[in-house]
This record gives sequence, C-alpha cells and structure tokens, in this order.
Amino acid sequence: MVGEKIAIIEDEGIVALNLCSRLEAADYAVTGIANSAKSALALVANTAPDLVLMDIGLKGQQTGIEVAQTIHDRWKIPVVFLTGYTDASTLNSAQQAEPFGFLLKPIEPSELYSAIAIALQRHQDQQQLERLVQERTCELALVNARLQIEIEERERSATEVTQALDELKELKSRFITTTSHEFRTPLAIVLTSAELLERLGTDCSEERRSRYFQKIREAVRSMTTILTNALTFRKTEAEGIELQLHTFDLHRFCSSLLSDIQGEIELNYVGNCTQVMLDPELLTLILHHLLSNALKFSPAHQPINLKVQCSGDHVVLTVSDQGAGIPEQDLPLIFEPFHRAKNVDTIAGGGLGLSIVKQCVELQGGTIEIKSKVGQGTTVQVQLPLT
Repeated sequence: MVGEKIAIIEDEGIVALNLCSRLEAADYAVTGIANSAKSALALVANTAPDLVLMDIGLKGQQTGIEVAQTIHDRWKIPVVFLTGYTDASTLNSAQQAEPFGFLLKPIEPSELYSAIAIALQRHQDQQQLERLVQERTCELALVNARLQIEIEERERSATEVTQALDELKELKSRFITTTSHEFRTPLAIVLTSAELLERLGTDCSEERRSRYFQKIREAVRSMTTILTNALTFRKTEAEGIELQLHTFDLHRFCSSLLSDIQGEIELNYVGNCTQVMLDPELLTLILHHLLSNALKFSPAHQPINLKVQCSGDHVVLTVSDQGAGIPEQDLPLIFEPFHRAKNVDTIAGGGLGLSIVKQCVELQGGTIEIKSKVGQGTTVQVQLPLT
C-alpha cells in the first residue's frame, strides 16, 4: 500500500534520485522532482503532496526558503528543509518559513524517515487543533449571538416595562385628576342641597324640597356612573370579561333597552333577522354608553338616532347625533381612558365610556369607527359578527 505523497525539490540530480529511491522503498509516493522555484511551485500546485522535501539552495534567483514560504502561505503544506549549511544566518532565515524539520546533508535513511514521520504527525496534529479551534470559535460565536439576542430581548423587555410603568403612572394621574374633578361638582351639589334643606326646615316648600332632592339624586347617579365605569374598566383591563354568547331577539332587546334610557331616541331597525347570537351584557354596555354620550353632548330635546342593520353574518349599530361634536385633534385619542375632548369640560363625565365600548366591541371580534365634526354632531358605527 502506497503511503503519503511527497514532493522532492532538490537542485542536485543525484541527491534527488537517491531520495526518490529511498522514499519509494519505504512505500511513500513521490509526486515528482523539481530543481527551481518555478518548477517547484508548478509541481506542488499540480500534485498536492502531503509533504515537501525542500533544498535551501535551488537553481535560479529564488532560494528554497522563499519557495517554502510561498508553499506555506498558499497551500499550508508542511516543508522539511534539506541543507548542507549550518550557519546561524541560514537557519534563522529558514525559521521564517515555519518548517516542520531540518535534515543535514548527507542524509541518513533513519533520519529521513524519522523527520518525515514527525513532520506528518505534527502537521496532522496542527490541522486537528485548527479544526478544533475553528469549531470552538463557531460555537462561541453562536453562544455570543444568542447572548446578544437575549440581551436585546431583555433590554426591549426593560424598555417595555418602563414604558408600561410610565403609561400606568400617566393613567393613574389622569384617573385621579378626572375623578377628583368630576366628583367635586356633584358633591358640592349634594352638600349645598342638604344645607339648604337643613336651614330652611319646615319653611321649605314641597316644590323646593322636591327640587333639592332631585338634585341630590342626579348628583349621586353621576358619581355612581363614574365609579361603575371605573370598576368596569378595571375588570376588562385587569381581570378580563368572558364572552357569554346567547341567542335572543335583537329588535326586542333594543326596544327594551331604549325604554330604560331617558331621552328622545329614534330606533331604525333594518334587516330581516331577529334571533341573533351575541353577548347581551356587552351589547348593553356598548349601546348604553353610546346613547348616553349622544344624549349628554346634544341639545335638549334633540333626537338621537339608533340604526340597527342586521344581515346574515353581522350586525351594524349606528348611533348618530347633531350635538357638540369632537375636535379633530381629539379624535385619535378618543378611546384613551380618562381622555376628554377639549370642548366638553363643562359637561360631567369620567372619560371612560368609549374605552369600555371599544373593549366590549373588540372582545366580540368587532370594529368601531367614529366620525365627527365640531358643531355638526357625531356618528359612531359598530360592526359585530354574528357567527
């Protein structure tokens, strides 16, 4: 069995032939013999030997050291120098080519075989080490990439947490500001009415007494509405509301709901479907808040229109009024909790109604759209799937 391939670069023909004979006798495969830099590089390029025996002195201008350096840089093939020179200058120059061994002429067969075996083993060990280093480098690069991704995710999470905390702080601030403002007026009404009733005593006529009690009831209802909305909003935000679908008569449902709301509301029912499958509790919240807002922000005795358009796979609820309308700059923020339009500061409210409506709509897989102009009224359209 033929062993490793070895190229011989030697300018002395007899020495080269002698080396070739000894290598073949030891079952090595000699790929060829060259005696100059040009022929040596061509031989190595064409035959790709496992090892090169390189004479330091070659024919031509280039030395074996320079050729060995080229072979090392281009092909990473191990080189064992053959030389008759032992001076320090030559040996130092040869070391720059990173040889795998030196053989001094005349060369003993045992030294030749030993040098070749050591060089081949050293080269094999070096290649294995380089592969191991490369594998470890790739593994470290992969670990580093994963760590980088984890760091970025943690930074992103930290940013999101910070942003969420800032939003929570802002929400808390708006809640405190809004509720304190909206509670102050009805509480003042309750306090003033109670003081008047107490001071007037029996001198207070039944008509005035009834009017004061009515003011107290309205103020209490206003505060109760704000608290109810806040609790509903908290439930939908923190705890969540489970969807409870039921089949019911939509036309009768709307008619019953309107009878409980004080105000002029015109119902326009379009479509041939009566039995629908929706969440009646969420639908009540949606219509109650939309109709209450329309009544609250419209002139007295101004009719509000509720259009219910029912088809086979969805229902469209449209509430329209001709009231104050919403300023254009407030429309993008109208669903934000505790946000109130700039033109309604004098009208009681907690700024949670539309936030609750949006949550109830989205929980049922629906959509909501608002169109409004200041002084011309507002139209809110809700579309809910029926399947």
